[in-house]
Amino acid sequence: MKKRVAELDLLFQSVIARFFTIRARQPAHGAVTFAQMRVLWTLEQQGKAFLGEAARRLGITNSTATELVDRLVRGGYVRREQSAEDRRQVVLSLRARGREMLADFGRRRRERFERLLKVVGPGDVDRMASALRTMNAILGKWNGKKT
Repeated sequence: MKKRVAELDLLFQSVIARFFTIRARQPAHGAVTFAQMRVLWTLEQQGKAFLGEAARRLGITNSTATELVDRLVRGGYVRREQSAEDRRQVVLSLRARGREMLADFGRRRRERFERLLKVVGPGDVDRMASALRTMNAILGKWNGKKT
């Protein structure tokens, strides 16, 4: 079982690393990290989110989320406000620059898929789509629950 876990882990990391080598542009403040992109994706899905809620969804501590968000706020990608209902709560939302970053990243990701699909056969495309659907379904059922 441990050998299988190690194999799956290496395969998954390899796929992620090979596909997500698309650099997100942020010339004034350095590159946006993958962890920061996960924050942006979470806010894109949720609209507004409390800091603690975003941290839970990302599976990280509040202090780690705070560090990530601080950099995104400084870069102009995320807006941080106090909740009107509870001033102890921090509410996060995307700024226009964050939405632009996500749109640009999505466009470049789709362009990468277009280039990839031009060089592989239809059978490979079908197998890749099937594998991604299966993985998505499995992860959707599991939903990050510890066993």
